[in-house]
Amino acid sequence: MKTPIILENREILEILKRHSVPLQKWGTGKHRSLEDFVRYATEDKFFLRDGENNDLVVEVHAAIVIVIHKFKREWLELYEDRQTSSNGTVLRRRNFNGIAETLKRDEAPREGAMRCLAEELNFCDPTLYHLSECLGVERRDPVPSEKWPGIKAQYNRYLFECTIERQLFHKYGYRELEGHGREIFFKWRPRRQLLLQF
Repeated sequence: MKTPIILENREILEILKRHSVPLQKWGTGKHRSLEDFVRYATEDKFFLRDGENNDLVVEVHAAIVIVIHKFKREWLELYEDRQTSSNGTVLRRRNFNGIAETLKRDEAPREGAMRCLAEELNFCDPTLYHLSECLGVERRDPVPSEKWPGIKAQYNRYLFECTIERQLFHKYGYRELEGHGREIFFKWRPRRQLLLQF
């Protein structure tokens, strides 16, 4: 069951109940709320489908941007260090590189990558960075969702690389303020590889 159309709130709730998703855990600690889930399902490239063993799988399409900069003769790459919530909960995502933004329903991947740079890092002037064309699409196997307990997430990651000018470089990293008191912190580390591999 892949959802090609936008579902109503009632339909989304029925699907979650049919899959015995523990909604009481949503909106607590590091977990996102039902309202967040509905917003993603209606605005973004975020589709619901049946998985194995009555699992509910959310298929997410996201632009992933590997941001790099040469500082004192060393290439650095930006990574998401942590997300903090107003209640003090800290989320550190495993096996995650670059910065990411879920694509909107009718958005081209490169447009999503540019929006990602603007929203996550406030890089609003494209003359101060070079963004590659899409380097490839990484389709990951479904894994338990870190945001919504009781469902699995399958990520379709459209990969880009972005080299920034000195004017955009902050050696101590960046902070994004999201709604509901959530903050995301990005830091620099030595670049892991010179070429992306698929």
